[in-house]
Amino acid sequence: MPKSIVRAGFALLCLMTTLNGFASESPAPAPAFGNRQPSIDLSGPVTLQGCIGIALGRNFTVRIQHFTVDEAVDAVTVQQAVFEPVFGFSANKQVTQQAANQVEFSFPYSAYQTAAFSLNDTLTTGGTLALNYSLVRSDFNPAYAPPNPSYGGAVSISVAQPLLQGAGTDYSRAAIESARFGVRISNLNFKSTILTMILNVETTYFNLLYQREQYKVQEEQLKQAQQLLDDNTNKRQAGTITDVDVVNARAGVAAAQNQLILDKQAVQNSEDSLLQLLGDRAFATTVGIVEFPVVGEPDVLFDRSYKLARDNGPNLAVAQATIAQYKLSALKAKRNTLPELNLNGGLGYDSFAATAGQSVTGSWNGYSWNAGVTLSFPWGMRANKALYYQALSQQRSQEVVYDQVDQNLVVSVRSAVRGVATNIESVRASAENTKYAAKAYELTNAQFSAGLATSYLVLQSQNTLETARLSELQAKVNLLLAISNLHFLEGSSLQIYCIRLPE
Repeated sequence: MPKSIVRAGFALLCLMTTLNGFASESPAPAPAFGNRQPSIDLSGPVTLQGCIGIALGRNFTVRIQHFTVDEAVDAVTVQQAVFEPVFGFSANKQVTQQAANQVEFSFPYSAYQTAAFSLNDTLTTGGTLALNYSLVRSDFNPAYAPPNPSYGGAVSISVAQPLLQGAGTDYSRAAIESARFGVRISNLNFKSTILTMILNVETTYFNLLYQREQYKVQEEQLKQAQQLLDDNTNKRQAGTITDVDVVNARAGVAAAQNQLILDKQAVQNSEDSLLQLLGDRAFATTVGIVEFPVVGEPDVLFDRSYKLARDNGPNLAVAQATIAQYKLSALKAKRNTLPELNLNGGLGYDSFAATAGQSVTGSWNGYSWNAGVTLSFPWGMRANKALYYQALSQQRSQEVVYDQVDQNLVVSVRSAVRGVATNIESVRASAENTKYAAKAYELTNAQFSAGLATSYLVLQSQNTLETARLSELQAKVNLLLAISNLHFLEGSSLQIYCIRLPE
């Protein structure tokens, strides 16, 4: 009977440890973005896809956010480790040699050698399990009773299980589940970082494209101004125009040269902004040719974009995961409003033999057991109830935040859809304006050649054409930016650039 009880105790230990293993599931690995270090080669044609690929591995913000994901994954491991068993071992030797007895002239001597093993585990049910075994070797001189030396063994198992406050697997696993929601939130924030990085790269790329195209327009403007100056100089020498026309032409050249200098500075600043996003610390890379994407006229619908934004956008998902975390906190706080009612019990056996082997395999003829309950609770439990009400308030507050985020998303998507549609119309109108400005310049220049217009009118016509060209260019870039912003809100930038993120 005693041995069967011991075997039953070990079976209970194995069952509890198996049950406890469900709390030790391995978390999903963190995304690998930010660990790659692709070299920067922008000598050839620089594509937007290539810039985004480089930024994924080198951008400092992406790399910093990647460490945040790692920390969240490790937080799950920390919470899971609470339910891992703790093994213990101790060994001790104690020797006592008493002073000589002057009457009996004896030298009493005693020695104890102890080895102890322990296993302590926190169960997912909220209880604790402890298993202990110890072996003691005793040696006396003179011997008091046989056998000498002797070996004593002791084995015990004890269990404590809360029945009200702190009870239940949902209560015990709440910290693990909350940490897992933390991983999800961190991954969603990482997704938001990637989407923001893509938008920033697109914006910077298009801005560089605009600055370079503006520089080309200004170069053409300077070329036309110089051509007008040359023509006016020749006509002045021929006596067909006055000095005023030459002076006006020189002023036009000087203004065009000054604007070209400013445009060059803007190009260099835009190149630095792009290199900064790509993680280039030396700023020694030469940015090659940037390509103007085909603008097109995308068909945009609010309902479609809003659904994509809800399904793919990280902001609403973060709010949902945060609500789930607060619900777990409220669950624990509600359980803590119950009294502490704990069930505890234990069983132990002892053996005594002449050898260590006999002590383990021999008769375990000494035993002890205990069982009981403990009940305690603060009078009124006002503090725990107040904590529960606080947890509920935090949960409900976050639910309101969710509605607010959703409303903001509606407004943002409506504005983005409207922005794309508006800029499509703007591109059409500015293209017409450029066409007619170019025609007006040709007519004015022809009139000047026929002596029917002054060089001042030609300069005005040139400036009007330059403004029209820049307006058309700005309209095209604005359309690209509006489309990028809509893709950012929809979360569809990841599919467009074939970027896969772990959920």
